[in-house]
Amino acid sequence: MFYVRVKFVAAFIFLMMLLVLARLAYMQIANVDHYRQEAKRRQVSVTYPNAPRGLVLARDGTTVLADDRPVLNVCVRFGELFQIPRERLRDWCATVASISGDTPDGVTARLGLAWNAIEDQVARRVKTVLSRGAVGSTSLEKQAKVEARLIRTREYARGQVLYADVGFRIAARAEVASADLPGLAVTQAMARKYPNGSLAAHVMGYVNEITPEEWDLYRYEYGSDERKRVGYHDVMGRAGIEKQYNFELKGLRGKLEKVINAYGDTQKILAEDFPRPGRTITLTIDPLLQKAAEEGLAEILKSAEPRAGAAVCMDVDTGEILAMASSPVYDPNSIGKDWAALNDPDGIGKFHPFQNRAVDSAYPLGSVFKIIVTTAGLESGALTEDTTFTCDGVYRLGKREFHCWISRAPYFSAHGPIGLIKALQVSCNIYFAQAGLKVGGPSLVEWALGYGFGSPSGVDLAFENGGNIPYPRYPGDVVNMSIGQGRVLVTPLQVCRMAAAVANGGTLVIPHLNCRAVATKTRRVGFSSATQQTLRKALYDVVNVRGGTGYTNVRSDKIMIAGKTGTAQAPPQGDISGDHAWFAGFAPFDDPRIAISVVIEHGGHGGAVAGPVAKRIAETYADETALQTADATAAAGQGGAR
Repeated sequence: MFYVRVKFVAAFIFLMMLLVLARLAYMQIANVDHYRQEAKRRQVSVTYPNAPRGLVLARDGTTVLADDRPVLNVCVRFGELFQIPRERLRDWCATVASISGDTPDGVTARLGLAWNAIEDQVARRVKTVLSRGAVGSTSLEKQAKVEARLIRTREYARGQVLYADVGFRIAARAEVASADLPGLAVTQAMARKYPNGSLAAHVMGYVNEITPEEWDLYRYEYGSDERKRVGYHDVMGRAGIEKQYNFELKGLRGKLEKVINAYGDTQKILAEDFPRPGRTITLTIDPLLQKAAEEGLAEILKSAEPRAGAAVCMDVDTGEILAMASSPVYDPNSIGKDWAALNDPDGIGKFHPFQNRAVDSAYPLGSVFKIIVTTAGLESGALTEDTTFTCDGVYRLGKREFHCWISRAPYFSAHGPIGLIKALQVSCNIYFAQAGLKVGGPSLVEWALGYGFGSPSGVDLAFENGGNIPYPRYPGDVVNMSIGQGRVLVTPLQVCRMAAAVANGGTLVIPHLNCRAVATKTRRVGFSSATQQTLRKALYDVVNVRGGTGYTNVRSDKIMIAGKTGTAQAPPQGDISGDHAWFAGFAPFDDPRIAISVVIEHGGHGGAVAGPVAKRIAETYADETALQTADATAAAGQGGAR
């Protein structure tokens, strides 16, 4: 009996050995490729270093508006931190606090923020997956759980930033301490930097990390385009040039393949493909003109009655935007730090500082619209320079009354009999109310559209507002339109474009910010040279002849400016009320090179408030031109001497 049992045991052992040998044969012979790859995966680390975004330069080629710089971050890897016993976590936080100069509670709070950021990613991803089908779908719920687990696994292994952009001393201490502190790591990253702070901030925009939804979009829809291929933690442009030219500025990620040991130390570099930086973009922005525009708007914002506004300066022939300012402004370098202050409804936040008013805000135009009435009247034959109407201070149309600005306090007067050029010079509402009725609503709409109003200009910026040119149905609508009121809405960029067309003889240019853009002229506005001469004469008188609405505050001894002031009635915004102040014009008068438009929200009279900002820009242009001419003359003299 004993021998029978031994045989059974021996047979059982032999059978187990056969099974083991069969399994070994399967693993080492039949499935050798799979396990070779698995072994390699555990020994070989593959990372994809991000490439620096491209430089953004001003038109001088030396002023850097945006670049990337390497920074050192102190990070935590939750996958390793979870292996620490709970009782040791407090000691971990205390050690990190001594390194960073923080407190243990401060470190704990930062760990909580990093943890919550991961959970927010998970929640957004789960919500996206579940939104693809019917509520309660079992398959979607399973997929959501799988993706949530993948995100957590990936993020736990990746360093989550505790302290960003630390100094070398802190980074070195953290690197040394990481040998004894599981989960602590020092990583190098590229950070977007704006060396000139808030200069041209609304033109530049800003960047932040890609969202999971965007990662899905560019991962699948643009997988064949190398520049549009993104990593999970790439940054994306969110506004301005950063958004418009995101994939030109975005470089090509590199690839680093290396052998690591059980401690994660690098043993050997197998392959290295270095990242390729993004393309450099040179903008048409002139730093001096941009600074002048921003300083002019900033002075108004800091005045006793702060007001927001915008200014645009453009080359009249090419459409190159030399300055584009919006007030209030923000510093893209500190956009995360100052987020609460910038959105404070009782502070600067009530002016919506992230809004680029030059392109995405539309306003009633006020008296600047009289340029269009004049063009339509002269071209249709309804008006001539000698056409005269009488201003009694009030124009009555049925039960409605339209007042001229001179009829109100402190003047309580009227212009009396007045001709076209004089009416533009003094901005007589009563003249243009009657002129608009004589010209007719359809003609006004035709010429407003001809000047580019009512549709986007085509500038290379996102979120451009096309404005609105309504079709007037009743005589009262025509009168409202004739003085730039009612439902007429335009952007400062569109108004600058109109001023450029008057200055260059009737060519409507496409504004652009990228110097590589070809100067494209969309079409001729269609007015005659005689009409242009009349407009030029009237706009000259507005600024340079005593009695003109721009004479006191816009006339300059440095450069001859021509233009039109405007004061547009506008509904109050919260506790801020008053008329919008406008100025639109060009300079120098004899040989126009630049067009300028300025709007100050609820600022009051255009000549008194918007005009000085335009004057400041024009005089800066004159000083810069004189300096460049002097430098060229000196260089020529030195060349001749040699």
